[in-house]
This record gives sequence, structure tokens and C-alpha cells, in this order.
Amino acid sequence: MFLSFINYFRGFAILLIVIGHLFGTVKVFNYDNPYMNTIFTKSIFSLVSGGTSLFVFISGFLFHHVFYSRGFNFKKFLINKLKNVLCPYLILMTPVVVYQLLYVPRYQKLHTTTLEFFKYLFLSLYSGTMLLSTWYIPFAFLLFLSSPIFIKFIEMKKYHKTLMFVMLLLGSIVHRPAHDFTVNVFQALIYFSPVYCLGIYISMEKNSFFEKFENKSYIFGLITLGILAFQIYTGKFINSHKSILIYKGIDVVIFQKFFMCLYLVLFFNKYEKYFNKVCKKIFETLAEYSFPIFFLHNYIIQFLYPAIGFEKESGYIGLILLTILTLFLSIVFAYIVKKIFKKNSRYLIGG
Repeated sequence: MFLSFINYFRGFAILLIVIGHLFGTVKVFNYDNPYMNTIFTKSIFSLVSGGTSLFVFISGFLFHHVFYSRGFNFKKFLINKLKNVLCPYLILMTPVVVYQLLYVPRYQKLHTTTLEFFKYLFLSLYSGTMLLSTWYIPFAFLLFLSSPIFIKFIEMKKYHKTLMFVMLLLGSIVHRPAHDFTVNVFQALIYFSPVYCLGIYISMEKNSFFEKFENKSYIFGLITLGILAFQIYTGKFINSHKSILIYKGIDVVIFQKFFMCLYLVLFFNKYEKYFNKVCKKIFETLAEYSFPIFFLHNYIIQFLYPAIGFEKESGYIGLILLTILTLFLSIVFAYIVKKIFKKNSRYLIGG
């Protein structure tokens, strides 16, 4: 059964991801000295960045609502993901990775022989770090391969909440993996699994959950803001990346995103009728093109804008306008590809 509120949630998630990647382009956030930013900017940055968790939550929800509920077939599920996720990833990533390894000075230094070139080509595709958001795909594919584990989670008779709590604590200790050629996808799996399981659990218990908390979403909103206040106070308002072997304290971001997901799923469910009347087309379009936007906005932000001199200090007005432009360009390009290649477009741009 199609759920409009999840569709709107997905549209909102891709919106946050694009905004988060534009902070540096419009110079709203001072990355060189993050603690010198205003409290308002720190707060906005912390709430917006890390939007990956929202996508992970939605993926977990749909894993149960769609794939498990209609009878899970691991082989068919994996083939579907190979075609619609891994294939466009390899097609869109390979040209830019090869170009950067051959012509960008800082990457040219990584290899001096043909063997080393192919070594770093493999590492680049494995890590996905040459573009802003594509590190997510290798991790997501490991998530898909781990589906039998999450089936066990679904079919547990009890202890779902206890297990999620333990996983959340573990994720907060390991942090997100270092953002380099050695991205540890297994570490990412540990870190994001509690949010994925939360999505699964809310889908499993959606009727009782929405009935119980329909008018109490503010609880999760206040918890999210409380964690945000703690982050600002302690200076832990930025995503933490590290090696799994190094201990660097507790990552607070994962807790904020965990409760933010609970608030947002309640919000979009409660105001679904409002979205249907006021901004249905906007959020449906964002949701429909979310995966192509996920891929294409990287090229626009990393290559198009620098080439035409768009990287400049333009404040929050610039952030809003550039977000609209980035989404528009991504959707237009994806629309053209869809018109030309029709159903085969999903193998090229993921949608």
C-alpha cells in the first residue's frame, strides 16, 4: 500500500541532503573554524547535516512495509538493487573517478604506475568519496546484503526496543567512518543500523505508534532540540568521522537523528492531508526524483558551480536560491534522461 506521508518524508530528506551540501558553496558555515559560527548557524547546520540518517530510516521502513510484507525473496531483492542502485552508481562514478585520478594533481600523486592507478580506481569506487554523497552507495549495498539479519530482527518475538537501544549505544561509540579511500562500510553498517531498525520497527508497529503518539509528537521534537542544545554547549554539533579502532568519546549526532526521525514520521503522518492540499506536487516531485537528485546534485555542486564562479559568500538567501536551482537542474536533467532512455534510465541515474 502506497503511503503518502512516507513519500513526503523522502522528498524532505533529499531536500535536507542538498541543503547540507551547499553550506560550503554559499559560505554560510565556517568550516575552518566551526566554533566561531553563531548559535543559530550551528543549530541549523547540525539539524540539516547528517540527512543520511533520514534516508536510512525511510529505507528501513520500506524494507518492512514493501519487501517483507509482500513476501521477501532475497535473490530477487538483491538483483533489483544491483540493477537500480549499483549499476547507476558505477556508470555515474567511473568517468569522474578516472578523470580525477588522471588529471587532478592531488589525486595524480596517489599513483605512478598502471597497477597503482587501478588500485586507487577500485578504492575510489569502493569508498565513493570523490563525490559528496556517493559514499552512501557501497554502505547501502552492504545493508542490502545484510537483509537476512534484519529479517531476524523483524521476526523476533520481543526485545526490539532493547536491541535498538544497545545498537544505538554501539553506534555512538564507533562513530561514522573516516571519509577517505578506506571508508569502513562495516563501521557505517554498525553506526546506521539502529536508525534502519527504527524504520523497520515503526513500520511494524505503525498503527499503535501513530495512535499513541499522534498528538504527542512534540515529545520527540523537544528531545531532538534538547540534544541539539547539548551539542551546541559541548561543541559536538558536527558529524564525527573516525577510524573504528580509535576511541573519541560519544557521538551525539546519532541520538539527535534517531529522535528527529521519530518526530518527522509523526509530523508527516499527522499533516499528510495538509501536504495533499498545499504542496503535494512539490514533495511528490522531490520524492519521485530523489535518487537521481542524490546522484546528480554532486556534479552540479562540485563541478558546475565552481566552473561558473558560484562559490561565494551569499548567506542564507543564497542558500535558499541555490538549493532551488540545484534541485531544478537535477530534476530537469533527470527528466530529459528519462524521456530519452525511458525505463532504462534507472540503470543510468537510478530513477
